[in-house]
Amino acid sequence: MTVRTRRETLSAFRPAVRPLREPPPRKGAGAWLRGAFTEHLGLKLLALVLTLTVLLLVGSTDEEREISVRVPVAYALPEGKVLVSERIEEVRVQIRGPWRNIKRFDAREVPEINLDVSAILGGEVTLQPSMVRVPAGLRVTDVSPRAVRVAFEDRIEKEVEVLPIITGRAALGYVVVGGATRTIPAAVVVRGPRSVVAAMSQVRTQAIDIDGRSRSLEAEVALLPPEGVDVDWKGTIEVDIVIAGRWVGTVPVVVLGDDGVDPGRLVIEPLDVEVELTGARDAIDRLVAAGVRPTIKVGRPAAAGATVQVAVDGVPSGVQVVVRPEAVRVGPRR
Repeated sequence: MTVRTRRETLSAFRPAVRPLREPPPRKGAGAWLRGAFTEHLGLKLLALVLTLTVLLLVGSTDEEREISVRVPVAYALPEGKVLVSERIEEVRVQIRGPWRNIKRFDAREVPEINLDVSAILGGEVTLQPSMVRVPAGLRVTDVSPRAVRVAFEDRIEKEVEVLPIITGRAALGYVVVGGATRTIPAAVVVRGPRSVVAAMSQVRTQAIDIDGRSRSLEAEVALLPPEGVDVDWKGTIEVDIVIAGRWVGTVPVVVLGDDGVDPGRLVIEPLDVEVELTGARDAIDRLVAAGVRPTIKVGRPAAAGATVQVAVDGVPSGVQVVVRPEAVRVGPRR
């Protein structure tokens, strides 16, 4: 049996001595610079993007911007007067402030400019930036135009007739019967500047197209008064348009003499007249087929230069007749 000494026993538990590592070689300046740009490139790019984002957000909220908006204008006029100068309905307003306020701004929040001209007789009224109310943090830098010219006239009213405007042409063989066309109401009251209303006798409606029509129609249309004139009528105008058959022709006049009168010994001037028939198309067609016969009846004796009314025989009920000329001159033949 081998007996170990205490020194030998202790030496058996000593850790092994590791050899020392050689220090890494020192990098040069060029290598260090390359590492600064290429090592951990993803993290460095992310940090750069975050930094730029923060700078942009912080800078943009504080940077001032300017925008242009349109603001409506309302007028307070003198009693009994009407504005006859050009009416400026809106103005262009320049608004300036921090971007964080500008981007939250809604132009609809700006109330209309109340232009009170009730105490002036006319001339130019200056538009001040202080007339425009904008949210806190913003300010008005300019208003365009900077002045408005105003001129007034007395306001008057007058009753005028309603004139229906009819466009287009009815179908071939048909016509609009002008005397039968009517409007409801037939007249309205208009109000406006004295120079305009005093010269008015009618107010027109919107156009009603009857192109190609052969039947009567009813239409509801709006009135179209001149600019600056108001109409004391709410709603539309009812227009009844009568379309009827029409025939026009030139026909020789037939002379009918009383007993003892020889039509052959009479001279008439003109020999032919124009006859216009309007009404039901079928009734007109029957009359034309039978022959349109304008006549005059001459008693005895026929004075030289006498005028006699022309009539058309056999016209059925519902058909209107117009003869041009209405009368002819009659005298004895020499």
